[in-house]
Amino acid sequence: MSTAPDLAAAAIALCEQRGFEFAGDLGKGAFKSAYLAKSPSDTFALKLAVVSGSPDRLIRETAALQGCSHTGVARLFEAFPYRHGPLTLWVVLEEFLAGGTLAQRLVAGPLPPDEVRNIGQRLAEVLAHLHERRLVHRDIKPANVLFRADGLPVLTDFGIVRMLDQPTLTHAFLAMGPGTPAYAAPEQLTNEKALIDWRTDQFDLAIVLAECLTGHHPYLEKGKSIQEAIVAVSAKQEMPPSTQAELVTLGFGCLVQALKPWPISRYRKPAQFIDALKQS
Repeated sequence: MSTAPDLAAAAIALCEQRGFEFAGDLGKGAFKSAYLAKSPSDTFALKLAVVSGSPDRLIRETAALQGCSHTGVARLFEAFPYRHGPLTLWVVLEEFLAGGTLAQRLVAGPLPPDEVRNIGQRLAEVLAHLHERRLVHRDIKPANVLFRADGLPVLTDFGIVRMLDQPTLTHAFLAMGPGTPAYAAPEQLTNEKALIDWRTDQFDLAIVLAECLTGHHPYLEKGKSIQEAIVAVSAKQEMPPSTQAELVTLGFGCLVQALKPWPISRYRKPAQFIDALKQS
């Protein structure tokens, strides 16, 4: 996957204009570069994205975050266009989350079930909040789950958020919709837009939680590749019996239902998914 260009010079210039201290690099994704910026009263994640073509997705991401008011969603302070030399950039000032990412925690291996249960309940409550606002995140993965200094998980990066009450920005003719393939639901992988709703995020979150518990993608069978696992999800196959048994043994049989290939077979309401995680 390509990464965003190095926009440190633009970030430094912007910090000087706004009276912030530029405090270093936070990382790069496929579309954004993130930097640490400090004011006398606060610390921010300063995110920059190059605007090439329509800025509709960037504007939609900003609108989605502005419409959220949940402690499990990163707080947005400000968003605006910014010109740096020949580049037009989209700037986002977001709260800085000091506890690192879930991806970093998983480097050491699977997490204890109680920790996974707490993370799962917390993020499922975020999904309920998004569902009330007719939002579908579509990119729930370990790199997009960050932690506050007190350990609370926070869902970040709404760059491909779907607003169900707004026209879709994804072309119908595309074979695959937006998302990270290894953490995508079948309906994302096949671009079946009519099937996209909160249950898509339910499937994506369940992949993450299963990986936290087992150390592998729930569709990944021994001797197979992650590409083969993605193909199995795309083909709407059932999760391998070996993984189903593994999750049940760990006390997370609820994830077997959350990972059903057809949305209608998953939990119908967020409250049902939250209750199932509590009882796991």
